[in-house]
Amino acid sequence: MKINNLFPTPLSLSQYAKHSEIKDLLVKHCLQIESTHRSGGDNWISKNLYNTCNTYNILKDSIFDDLNKWIEEEANKFKNILGQTKPIVPVKGWFNIYRENSFQEYHNHNFNYISAIYYLKSKESDAKVSFKSPIHPNINDANFIQDNAYTWSSCSVIPNEGVLLLFKSDLNHCVEPQNIDNTRISLAYNYDLKR
Repeated sequence: MKINNLFPTPLSLSQYAKHSEIKDLLVKHCLQIESTHRSGGDNWISKNLYNTCNTYNILKDSIFDDLNKWIEEEANKFKNILGQTKPIVPVKGWFNIYRENSFQEYHNHNFNYISAIYYLKSKESDAKVSFKSPIHPNINDANFIQDNAYTWSSCSVIPNEGVLLLFKSDLNHCVEPQNIDNTRISLAYNYDLKR
């Protein structure tokens, strides 16, 4: 029997080799920005998380330049894997700070082409990012089987520091509740196709 995977949903994971060199500086910088800039995302159900979406664009902050450049290079590789020949351009970048009881409900960025999440500061026990399958569930679908992706309705990714997640922007995702007393910082980016 030959299986053709129709309509796959790709998720890219890359490790930034220079993470340990930049982490402390960027964490300190993010916490400083938190103390001087209001939080963004006024329309979220989750009110207890800090983010700079629409209040501070990290694409315009030179301290993030090397990391931003690497993430854009990875996004271009991912775009090529998706079969897209047009170049991509960065649209927006921000960061999120999660503390105990913080979460982010399911949402997507379907007005963009590629989205990215970079784990700047985290522990494996911190809140995971969960992706929801774009395939509509059927009452006759099989029960969940760990080693069979055809049975998954969602997939969670452990927040390992220095890891970059890339995905098509229309993929629904959330951040599960932060159940431990730790500060978890992630960076987020959106990219569009050049017009």
